[in-house]
Amino acid sequence: MNTQIFRTRPNLLECGSPLFCDFYHLTMAQTWFLDGKAEEHKVSEAFFRKCPFGGSYLMAAGLGEFLQWIGNWHFSDADIADLQAFTNADGTSVFCEEFINFVKGQKLKVNINTVKEGEIVFPNEPVYSISGPNWQVEIVEAALLNIFNPQSLIATKASRMALASSADNIKRPLLEFGLRRDHELGGFTETRAAFIGGATATSNTKAAGHYNIPAAGTMAHSFIMSYEKELDAFKAYMRHNPSNTTLLVDTYDTRQGIQNAIQASLDTKIPLMGIRIDSGDLAYWGKEARRMLDDAGFNKTKLVASNDLDEHLIENLLLVQKAPYDIMAAGTKLVTAYDTPALGGVFKTKSYLGMPKIKVAEGKTTIPGATNVIRIEKNGQFNGDIICKADDEIIKDGEISRNLTSYTLGSTNQSRVTFAKGEKAHLLLSSVVRDGKIIVEPELDLLLLQQRGQNNLAKFDEAYKRLVNPHVYGVGLEAGLFALQQNLIQAHRTL
Repeated sequence: MNTQIFRTRPNLLECGSPLFCDFYHLTMAQTWFLDGKAEEHKVSEAFFRKCPFGGSYLMAAGLGEFLQWIGNWHFSDADIADLQAFTNADGTSVFCEEFINFVKGQKLKVNINTVKEGEIVFPNEPVYSISGPNWQVEIVEAALLNIFNPQSLIATKASRMALASSADNIKRPLLEFGLRRDHELGGFTETRAAFIGGATATSNTKAAGHYNIPAAGTMAHSFIMSYEKELDAFKAYMRHNPSNTTLLVDTYDTRQGIQNAIQASLDTKIPLMGIRIDSGDLAYWGKEARRMLDDAGFNKTKLVASNDLDEHLIENLLLVQKAPYDIMAAGTKLVTAYDTPALGGVFKTKSYLGMPKIKVAEGKTTIPGATNVIRIEKNGQFNGDIICKADDEIIKDGEISRNLTSYTLGSTNQSRVTFAKGEKAHLLLSSVVRDGKIIVEPELDLLLLQQRGQNNLAKFDEAYKRLVNPHVYGVGLEAGLFALQQNLIQAHRTL
């Protein structure tokens, strides 16, 4: 094999390549350049249309990594070489010399407003608002969505599992054990997002070191099978890992495995910290294990449940079947967002040359113009969101500065809600990038991001956090923005 033609995979965040985009972003950019439209001012916004997992919220994640890429954005010599090498079917170059010379040495000139990581957001609300030269706003779309979509999806899944793990008001650790089911080498994206959402530790060794978060693990069936007797395997593991003595007991016979775990501790005189059950009837074996351990005087030994856990199974085990587990370990269904494998976040043009733009399509009509979100607070709880024009000066000193009328988003009867002047409120989107320069350094400490997410969730009523049939959080359009949308819809119908 001629290895000269292959390149190693780039460090995705540090290389800052603008070519992390779809091919049409570049062919459109070339067309705009040749037509004199490349530098025209545009505003585009990222949002999603439907909450995942049958829930009522999304936990935003990925901003830190997106800004790391933004901070390194540039066309490298390798990027230019790639552009020069692309050819059409007839052998001609896809990108002309004039366009390639145009992008060489270009600096990023976009402005970015966004919500913080760990913020709770809802359908059709702007999560990112990006403005600047037409071609540059467009060319950052794919990288933005490639980071925002999966990380927000998995952070939300983790938050639901973490909530389920404490459904009976007993705080339990949620371990992320999904590396072997991840969709990318290393599983960094999944581990990062799961931790922000509420996982307390990960089995992903490299990611744990990279992000400075706790690592956790027990043992595999293969370890036990490498010994003639299960008891010998347990004793060997306990002797050489005396501070990490959680044993996997269901390789052969679960009851015998529990007995062998107890015996291994007695023989080695090393405390048995925990046992993990990874198959069979988890509720039955959890209760049997607890009984057997307590009868043997091992009342401090923890029980760990694994085996394709999701939030619904966790909640059922704890609330319905009263299984006495102390720790939950989730893998496949967490890191693959198993029941909603794609968020479907989108990036749409909202304003061009200062004029509001709208897409009118069945089920996909957009909100025109650059926007922001007002979040109302009442008695320490979030009490409703209002999407407003970005340049509206509605919030002053943490309060609504005038009476506000909001039209319920997606309502067919144009139902309205009125909020009184003086109600406590804040804007969700704030500026993080100006003229291509990062002006607010992203928070990269995952412990702090996780705490932010928990603090935000605590400000939402429990009805919004139900796993099934949750109450729908109120999101509306400010009256002036609603009128603009309706006028533009009507104007397009007459075209």
